[in-house]
Formats: sequence, C-alpha cells, structure tokens
Amino acid sequence: MSAVPKTKESTAPETLNEGNKPIYHVTKLEKCKLSQGGPSGYRYIIEGGYAPITGFRTGTKENVLTHASSLATEMNNRRGMKGTKHIVIGKPKNN
Repeated sequence: MSAVPKTKESTAPETLNEGNKPIYHVTKLEKCKLSQGGPSGYRYIIEGGYAPITGFRTGTKENVLTHASSLATEMNNRRGMKGTKHIVIGKPKNN
C-alpha cells in the first residue's frame, strides 16, 4: 500500500461552499484485482467523514487519482448544503 498525499484538487478552499474547510481527501491508492480472473486497476480510499469510502477503478494511476480527487472535491463542495445530495458513481441506468 502506498500513501497518496493530498492533492490541490481535493483541498482547494475556493471551491468549497460557505467557507467550509475540506475534510475529504484521498489517503490510499493501490494496484489490485477485483478477483483472480477479473480486471486489474486501482483501489482508492477517501477519508474524512464517519467512515472511509473505498472504490475501485480501472485505468492508469494518474486517471484513478484524478477521479478519486474529484469525488473528494465534490463531497467537500456538498458539505453544508441543505437536503440529501447523492453522488452517483458510474453510468446511469437506462429506464
């Protein structure tokens, strides 16, 4: 496991609502496989809330880090908003 330092994308105060300080940030990024015969990719962990958020994404290390950092930024931006806000990850379902 390798620790990933906070990035400017996940800690930019100018993108936060109501002057809140960022709390969500990417803490780990490691190469792994979902299953023995499955695709390889990177597992990332975003920490800062009540429980760590773990995700998996295929692609280059840089692309996965960019994705995870943008999720952390979006979660920081949604802090302090009234009402429940859902972050949808992946492709939307066709109705």
